[in-house]
Amino acid sequence: MPESGRDEDSGHLPEDLGASIDAMLVFNIVRTHSYVSPYIDQTLKTSRLTGAQFNTLIALDAAGEQGLLMGEIGDRLVVTRSNVTGLIDRLENQGLVERCEADDRRATRVRLTAEGHRALDEVLPAYRGAVEELTGCLTAAEKAVLVRLLTKLRRELRRRWKETKG
Repeated sequence: MPESGRDEDSGHLPEDLGASIDAMLVFNIVRTHSYVSPYIDQTLKTSRLTGAQFNTLIALDAAGEQGLLMGEIGDRLVVTRSNVTGLIDRLENQGLVERCEADDRRATRVRLTAEGHRALDEVLPAYRGAVEELTGCLTAAEKAVLVRLLTKLRRELRRRWKETKG
């Protein structure tokens, strides 16, 4: 790939945009996501979970027995409240999560059920294998740098997102 970051996937971009490292960075993140997302969805297909549902289960598992408030799920997944409600509705219908009262009765807490834990335990080996295969072209050092840089960018985006929400 040329030093500018342009490759056969970016040849259709206007030259002035393609010459901008910032534009190429964002273009590559979005373009990579467009390949990674269906790849992960295909891996999860046998478990009848979407990527968003899987990520929700992962977030709830990490939260432990207390679970998360619906708003916290939205913040962690960076989705709207209506999207969280739909996600939780579908997961609840599958018996993978349950809603329970929070300390504040205006809020709803969600946690994994035993079936949700089992479903996650069943899908994790396939998921891990798929992502190891997917990232196999990168060295461990490259993976660590990429994780660090994407985390830094995501934190800045989250900060800006929170500022715009007030």
